[in-house]
Amino acid sequence: MKFSNLIYSLVGFCLLFFASCKNDLKINAPYKEIPTIYAVLNPQETIQMIRVNKVFLGEGNANEMAQVADSINYQAGDLAVTLERFVNGTQVAATPTGNKLTIVFRDSVIQANPGAFNTTQRVYVSSDRLFVTGQYVLKVKNNKTSKIFTAKANAIDSIPDQNVYAPFGPHYYPVPAGSPAGNPDFYPDYSTPNLTYSMKFKNNEAAIYTVVLRFHFFDSLNDGSKEYKFVDYNFGNQYIKDMRTFSFGKLFAFDFRKADLFNSLGFSLAKMNLSNAIPGRKMYKMEPIIYTSTQEYVDYLQFTAPSLSIAQEKPIYSNFENREAMGIFTFRTRRSVFKEMASTFISEFSFNPSTCKFHFFTSAGIAQNWCN
Repeated sequence: MKFSNLIYSLVGFCLLFFASCKNDLKINAPYKEIPTIYAVLNPQETIQMIRVNKVFLGEGNANEMAQVADSINYQAGDLAVTLERFVNGTQVAATPTGNKLTIVFRDSVIQANPGAFNTTQRVYVSSDRLFVTGQYVLKVKNNKTSKIFTAKANAIDSIPDQNVYAPFGPHYYPVPAGSPAGNPDFYPDYSTPNLTYSMKFKNNEAAIYTVVLRFHFFDSLNDGSKEYKFVDYNFGNQYIKDMRTFSFGKLFAFDFRKADLFNSLGFSLAKMNLSNAIPGRKMYKMEPIIYTSTQEYVDYLQFTAPSLSIAQEKPIYSNFENREAMGIFTFRTRRSVFKEMASTFISEFSFNPSTCKFHFFTSAGIAQNWCN
């Protein structure tokens, strides 16, 4: 998972705690420890990351307290975060490599983007690989109070090969030498005006589906080196009800046009604060990505979405046992491939009004037709 997505989801989740209370909180009830936990794990990722925060209540301004690292983070060593796996009620190996029964997450500190919460964030990470089947049990233990917070989730696999269509199928980057240049399955090209393109695939056992088109490019620096970057074109979420019927069966179809694509990419590139004080930059490969997740994740998104109701209180999501903790434990999957872009598609970034100001080279490496 991207950490930025994790942070934004968590921040939105935590803001719910302030939506129905004043800034000056006076708590007279006995203290009860209720952490917030965000654990959306992805078997296709090399690093798993879990976020655990304190629910901070006290006398004072809540917004000011959110900026204090100690108010939202547990201290190093305070928590023990573990993961176990069960099949038919029997505990089995938790990771495909070796016979490890318990995955232990380690403390780590990262710097988040500035926002409502302190930028110093403590997370719990593991590099152990996960199975795509079986039921995992997450346990978060407070070593000081011995309180344990538990949740269960079924692992899911990504979209399999036989369930995807172009551009998710072969050939992949780099395309074998001698392949026909005009074959769109080999070299995707989304540079034709007024033509509707589509990302199609069959469903797996997930409940929510998202497609991202990631475009990889490099900055050609003055010393002859290259700096590699990427920019995303994000599609909205779709659900099982959104599947469409085609002559060859029911599929998800994420449609777009050239203008939609380049307008969005131009907007995203502008936010990257790219410098043009370089010889130029060039697109070189595309990465279509399919993310899928569970019904629990759908429920979580619905609970954390901004409310349009005049009601002052809104339920807070939890799939932890007895709602002892607030938050979510579930699985998300990713299927991605690398595709070699058609030469006309690469050159379009140099010519298109939405992207030409970023000084992209043509496919031949020529710096021309750059707009001001």
